Amino acid sequence: MRKRTSVRAVWDKDVTSLLKSLGVLDSLVAGEFQCAVCSKSVDLENLGAIFSKDGAVKVTCDTISCVRIVTSAEVASPLG
Repeated sequence: MRKRTSVRAVWDKDVTSLLKSLGVLDSLVAGEFQCAVCSKSVDLENLGAIFSKDGAVKVTCDTISCVRIVTSAEVASPLG
């Protein structure tokens, strides 16, 4: 049987508020984040997913395959 994964969503208009509350907005805007799957640089324009792993905030780019990997596997923990 396939394991169910809970995926939380946030409206586009609320993404900056979420990132600010997580303390990572400035770093993301500055291009300091890399996709946790493909290592591509991630900013507000190509942000795909935000998740927690080992207590740290991680992101993926907006490539469907990268988002799918973290939302369908036991790679990520939900935030909040």
